[in-house]
Amino acid sequence: MTSDFSLYNDIKDKISKARALAITLGDLVGKVSRYLPSKVDEENDIVNVVVDPNTYYKYPFLGKIGIFLGAVDIKSLYFVLLRVIGYERSDASSLFMGDSSILSNVGLSDDEPGSLITNVTLKCEMLTKVDFLSSSDPEAADITLEPQSPVIIPKPEVIERSLGTTRGLLRLGFLDVSYSRVRVSTSLDDLNFHMLILGTTGAGKTSFIKDLIAGLNVVNEEGSKTFILDATGDYYHIFLPPDKSDKIVRNGVEEFNQLYGAIVKGINLDIIYPVSRTWVKKYLGNSKSAGSIAKVYFDMFVKPIVNYLNSKGVTLYSSIINNKIIISNSEWSSQVTIYPFYFRFRDVKGVLHRLNPYFSEQASHFIKIMIRKKGKEISKLDDLITEFNDNGLEGVEIHRSTKENIIRGLYLLKETQLFDVGVERFPLSKVLKNSSSTIVFDLYNSELDDFSQKILTYYFLDRLFEFREKQMRGGSVKGRYVIVIDEAHRFFPSSKGGEEDTNYIRKVAGKIATMMRLGRRRKIGFIFATHNPNDLSDIIIQLANTKVLFRIKSEVAEALGLSKTEARILNWEKNGVSYLLTPWLREGKIKIKVPVPPPLGHYDLSKT
Repeated sequence: MTSDFSLYNDIKDKISKARALAITLGDLVGKVSRYLPSKVDEENDIVNVVVDPNTYYKYPFLGKIGIFLGAVDIKSLYFVLLRVIGYERSDASSLFMGDSSILSNVGLSDDEPGSLITNVTLKCEMLTKVDFLSSSDPEAADITLEPQSPVIIPKPEVIERSLGTTRGLLRLGFLDVSYSRVRVSTSLDDLNFHMLILGTTGAGKTSFIKDLIAGLNVVNEEGSKTFILDATGDYYHIFLPPDKSDKIVRNGVEEFNQLYGAIVKGINLDIIYPVSRTWVKKYLGNSKSAGSIAKVYFDMFVKPIVNYLNSKGVTLYSSIINNKIIISNSEWSSQVTIYPFYFRFRDVKGVLHRLNPYFSEQASHFIKIMIRKKGKEISKLDDLITEFNDNGLEGVEIHRSTKENIIRGLYLLKETQLFDVGVERFPLSKVLKNSSSTIVFDLYNSELDDFSQKILTYYFLDRLFEFREKQMRGGSVKGRYVIVIDEAHRFFPSSKGGEEDTNYIRKVAGKIATMMRLGRRRKIGFIFATHNPNDLSDIIIQLANTKVLFRIKSEVAEALGLSKTEARILNWEKNGVSYLLTPWLREGKIKIKVPVPPPLGHYDLSKT
């Protein structure tokens, strides 16, 4: 009897301590059920939580699945993070009548509010446990919660610690819960293992990428650079301020400011701008200076947006000094340096065999042989074409299909008009060495066809990797390279198409696989975005450790790891809501809300 009394007092004391601890960690909303058993075994980890009707009606989010609650276990005083996966809600009259078809029609027109004043049962799954009385890390929730254990709405910092959502400096967004601002972040080193962003048009992919770019600038890691391959026209104007005359934009910017506790007041940018002979003849005339090209660039692509912002009451001052465009007002200051680019044959002669990824293996081999054998006799692309047309490799029989592949591929390179243009140019190696922390390869405004864009993308990636490799071997690696490729399926398609498409797909898949695998040690991380993974090279899907799923077809979301219910709900979600799937977080799959629109230039140019 004494033993029972002692146990009674011990439990009573633990109940008091559990309640006191719960109050420090959040707001009390209920208790673990006294009447419905919680099940914890090899197949179940269900906890039944009872919430009284006053509390249920007080909080609008109660009634939704996926929300996070917490319980403090009476026995162990562990905090256990819970996720609501279901509800049981009944009218009080059902206790007496049930669902009888005979009685159910009685009084259908009579509303009785009093019969809704009943307790609600929440079905919850246990996620992690944390000993908040010590400094221990979260662990798997492997305990049985005692009946009557207090249940709370946890404070943001409690959820952050329990889920391990703030593991690094790069902040991705907030947990998608309406009642709490739980930050979600990732380590900069996680970027070395690559990210794939998926979603339909307008779901928030590009806004999220711009949030990441802005975040990398806020973090400002020494030596780090972000490279953006802009073939969509969504990124070259990020150095301009957001249009805060729009309430939606202001809200997005404010969300970003809350996420980082910092205000973005400008971003310096370098734009590598490919120019062709056709472009120079059309827009530049006799001038050859980079300053003249920057002036044309400003007039054609920047000034219309500046005028649009001025018309919306966002006053901007702009000036051009040599090849720099400077933008400022009382809240924003940034500059962009324009670097014209084209191929000089003498510089690329040694890599010409791999410049066009449509070359077959045999074609690349014979091009190398021809260039090595003829040497200085080949000083321009036309010379190389002539040599193959004239069978310049005496005594070497080239198969007809291989020769056709060579001639066709060389003519395609010539037709790009990107060789030996003759205006002021900046070697890519010098740009990479002296550039700002954010560099845009503007493939959108250069009037380039699809083939030219692919050639330049392939070349830029090749040069980036080679430059990084030299840094590594010289022991001068600082920071990291983050490479952003939106609409990635255009450059790294799935394995479909004819023979020449197969050559291209095989080569670019091999190139990207090498860069993704070896890039991990060299601190090179890719951020890919596309609307449909079925159009994208499988190797990217396999090697991207982190995946961010915005609004997308249910079957695609399911194939990537969401449940049927999660995929169905995501298919109808608003812009900016996504699932983050990553091995780096304790909860490998969480739903987040990202700031949209971003705190950088983000415009629908059709409206300017």
